[in-house]
Amino acid sequence: MSARRILILEDQNVVALDVASMLEDRGYYPVIVCNSAEGANRAIDLALPDLGIVDLGRRERRKRLDTAARLADHACPVLFLTDGANPLHDLPEAMRDYEVIVKPFSDTCVLRTVETLVTGTGPLDLDLPGDAVAAALTRPDRSDERLS
Repeated sequence: MSARRILILEDQNVVALDVASMLEDRGYYPVIVCNSAEGANRAIDLALPDLGIVDLGRRERRKRLDTAARLADHACPVLFLTDGANPLHDLPEAMRDYEVIVKPFSDTCVLRTVETLVTGTGPLDLDLPGDAVAAALTRPDRSDERLS
């Protein structure tokens, strides 16, 4: 796989570093980790990533959504992470079809979703356990009742 730039906007350091390490192990480089929307926007100013992973936490939620919109405006795919307690029904209409992964998540689920978004063709040569589970968890039901 050729090097792909990934931006992670996540304020939980353990989660951010775990995802970054997982992606780097699969050949993604560089993986830029930011714990604030301001930092993520500075990173975008320096170089547009191939994928943005944005946590939908309550902290800086509006700014995080603005960062996701900025990425999308540049045709950069966005993957949302959420802990399940944060609602999805308040997402802007244009973002309601974005991929969402609910924490806690498996490495398989994240890697398959990232590969699909980056290549635009689906997972390629991922020899990972739990394929059926990952496929079921990649696109959770987005009904308001589920996470609100």
